[in-house]
Amino acid sequence: MAQASDRSGRMQAAAPTQLPPSMRDRVPFLLFRASLALANQMLAEIALCARQVGILTMVTELEPMTQKALADALRIDRTTMVALLDDLEAKGYVARQRHPRDRRAFLVHPTGPGRAAKIDAVRILDEQQQRFLAPLTPAERRQLAVLLKRLHRLPAPDK
Repeated sequence: MAQASDRSGRMQAAAPTQLPPSMRDRVPFLLFRASLALANQMLAEIALCARQVGILTMVTELEPMTQKALADALRIDRTTMVALLDDLEAKGYVARQRHPRDRRAFLVHPTGPGRAAKIDAVRILDEQQQRFLAPLTPAERRQLAVLLKRLHRLPAPDK
């Protein structure tokens, strides 16, 4: 059975359908869909989704950030960000505190269990990367990484 993700990025069962040509022939869509589906499937083992791991990674590896900064950096809409943070907070992985200089904003801080969950998630995502890239030779993997990094550096389109 096919799977689709809900607003939080968790996988849910969906009716099996064939993709129309305009979708099945789009490389960015196919990369995103295949990678995200496998990541969320594997992260379910620790009750997280890829977007939540992105949040934990940002606030543990960089610094506590506002909800808005996280949403902008990860390109997650505000409503979804709140739902993701609510879930992470309920699990004890993050804490939101008022920003000391902006009473309207909240800073998101990782907790000890959140830091541990991020380490577990990165281990799972390392395994996910191995599975996802398994059909490619080592040379093809390196080439794909170089090409994707080049594409990632493209300037954002004007709004």
